[in-house]
Amino acid sequence: MARVAATTAVLAWVNAHPTLKQPGALDLGAFDTQIRSPSRGAYLWLTRIDGADALVAEDGIDQARMAGVVFAATRTAAEAAAVAYCNALAAVSGTHTPMGDATCLVVDDIVGPQLIDDQAGARGELVAYQVDATFYLR
Repeated sequence: MARVAATTAVLAWVNAHPTLKQPGALDLGAFDTQIRSPSRGAYLWLTRIDGADALVAEDGIDQARMAGVVFAATRTAAEAAAVAYCNALAAVSGTHTPMGDATCLVVDDIVGPQLIDDQAGARGELVAYQVDATFYLR
């Protein structure tokens, strides 16, 4: 059984990713807690929701299921940032990508972006889209 500090690893990768840290994407970055409501820009709140030993030929692989919620002031900004995050995740597949102190072998089972429709945007609060994915880390 091998476990990796998956949240820390993925946060480091997102916050260093050149195409995610720009306007129209996750320009405010990624965090392991929700931050105060920004008036502009988007951010990712990332949490690990599950983990298992990966059933692969290599030993010591952590299969970490991560839940990400993208927040922004408008639906358009939240969706654009969530799509950028999804595309960045899909680009990891098939490469060994450094993520903090870990190495990601592949990102799989990407689900989203899905609108979390609680009518927040109608009240002037943040709009959110969820993106979940499984990271194979060592």
